[in-house]
Amino acid sequence: GGAERFIGQIENINNINLFLSSLIDVDTTLWKYPVPSWIRAEQGNSVTPGQITSKVNKVCKKVREVMLSAEKEGVMASGRIVKEGHFLLPTLSTFAKENPPKLEKALTLIKNSAQGEHKRSNRASVLLSEHVQSSIQYLAFLADYELIFNTAIGMYDFDLAKAVARHSQMDPKLYLPMLKRWRELPENSAKYEVDVKLKRYESALRHLVAAGGQVEEELHIQDHFGKCLKFIEEHSLHKLGLELFKGDKANRRSIMVSLGEHLLSQRKPEEALTIFLASNPRHLDGGKRASRGCGDWRAYFACCAEDGDIVENDLTTAIAESVSSKVCNMREQRENYASAASILLDYGKDVAYAIDMLISAHLWSEGRRIAYLHERTDLVKKVVDGSVSYARTCVEDLADRASTFVKSNARYAEVIVLRRDAIREAEEAGVTNDHDDSASMFSMQSTASNTSLRSSASGASVGSVGSVASVSTVISVGATSAFSFTGDVDSMKHKSKFNKLGKTKKKKRPKKKGVAARRMKPGSEEELKELITTLEHTCPDDHYVAVISETITFLLQCDKQSMATLLFESYKELSESVEQSQTARLGRDKEEKEEREKRERKEGRTNDFIQHPCERDINAITCKHLQDSVSHLISYFN
Repeated sequence: GGAERFIGQIENINNINLFLSSLIDVDTTLWKYPVPSWIRAEQGNSVTPGQITSKVNKVCKKVREVMLSAEKEGVMASGRIVKEGHFLLPTLSTFAKENPPKLEKALTLIKNSAQGEHKRSNRASVLLSEHVQSSIQYLAFLADYELIFNTAIGMYDFDLAKAVARHSQMDPKLYLPMLKRWRELPENSAKYEVDVKLKRYESALRHLVAAGGQVEEELHIQDHFGKCLKFIEEHSLHKLGLELFKGDKANRRSIMVSLGEHLLSQRKPEEALTIFLASNPRHLDGGKRASRGCGDWRAYFACCAEDGDIVENDLTTAIAESVSSKVCNMREQRENYASAASILLDYGKDVAYAIDMLISAHLWSEGRRIAYLHERTDLVKKVVDGSVSYARTCVEDLADRASTFVKSNARYAEVIVLRRDAIREAEEAGVTNDHDDSASMFSMQSTASNTSLRSSASGASVGSVGSVASVSTVISVGATSAFSFTGDVDSMKHKSKFNKLGKTKKKKRPKKKGVAARRMKPGSEEELKELITTLEHTCPDDHYVAVISETITFLLQCDKQSMATLLFESYKELSESVEQSQTARLGRDKEEKEEREKRERKEGRTNDFIQHPCERDINAITCKHLQDSVSHLISYFN
């Protein structure tokens, strides 16, 4: 091949070294040795970036294979006779030039070459020959001496490391005692210390564990494991430690406990809990701490029961309150209140407080069941009263939501027209950002000026669960204003050393705070986004609808037909208001679209209707239906 012919034509091996040292991972045909354009046109771009970045490694590997093969056979492809070791230096160059450098293989090659020479010359020391020393010195030109020394000790070949250090700037007072100590230590202990010096901690742990196999006395065995465990904790090698002590039940448990503590310190209580409970036997103290950390009250009480602990009522109440006070969405909040009620009932025997939690969760039927179970008719009445109070709150909230939706939808109808025109103007101007606010003020005459719309809907329930959501929006359109210079006429005078005008620093205009800072451009994309959020959140979600349905059903069961009917009618009015508002807006929008089409056809212009990306979702907004059974039941009581 080409590499064989190339090497065969070079008689001076220094030229091979120069060639290898000049290699770079760059396509030289692009700048240094350009290929004629007609050749590139025929062959095309057949070189990929990945091939360029690995060019040096591929050339070094191929050249090395050719040289080693020639030494082995004793003859080149050209017929020239070569002796063993003829290509030693160029071969070292190929190892040093690769990325990353293969210094270990380079040192192995030097050592093997020295052993072959030792057999022929019967020299006392293998690595003291001039040939080997010159090879090491040559390798040092290609790589740092300290790196070569560390590579040598990383091979656990201390004689080779000594030979490398002889010609370096290293202090013999430092490296000679160190090498002597490692020679005198047991093999695995020496390898452990070398790995620690080179920061090869996984290999160090393997050799440290292997060194423990030479310990026979029980006390020393425990001391040795303590050393292993300390090393595992220092370098976070728990996974490897569990693998190495797989057959040792007691020591494996100690590593598991250490891993659990490590995960706790890393603020990963969920993982720590599993590790503590997976250890054999279970580490219950760690399990209790981890379960408290991650809020898993079921695991906490299970650990306490298994450990024989008696949980005091004060602690039980504190845990229940902690579980119920977590900040989350409405559905999860309801589940948290239910969990807190279970804790108070099962471990605190506090029926009254448990009923309060169930009322806060709007779990009326469960609260009634628990009250009757414990023969507390007073608590039954409390549950019924709670459902009535919650129903009144829902009625007010639903009315506010209906008003908010109608007003916001009316404003949305005005803003969406402005945004369509802004998109149209941006497209005509060739601007790619079709949602820019720069065109949001161009047609202010089409909207009422100096108007404002403020709407809010808020509700509160017996508990703090968020079943009744708050919806609020503020929409304002300000009048345009003129500007003029104000202040003293002297402020326009020339500033010089004869007056004090230049010495007075300009005061920075104070930043607006509060409502002024939050004021947005009328008809802007920002206002549109706020309107979209209001419209989407005004209609109750699935969870809220389900709670309203359950509340209506419970009120009917408790002979509260009037309140149940009022709640049902309030939701029906909200649904009808949303539907009527949507139908009216879409109808007007359709009429305006048809009028625009007629006008543009008369003017001879093409009619390309512009639609904002949000319109499809907003047009599809409707109120979800209550459960079918609720509608049927209400019909029987009317």
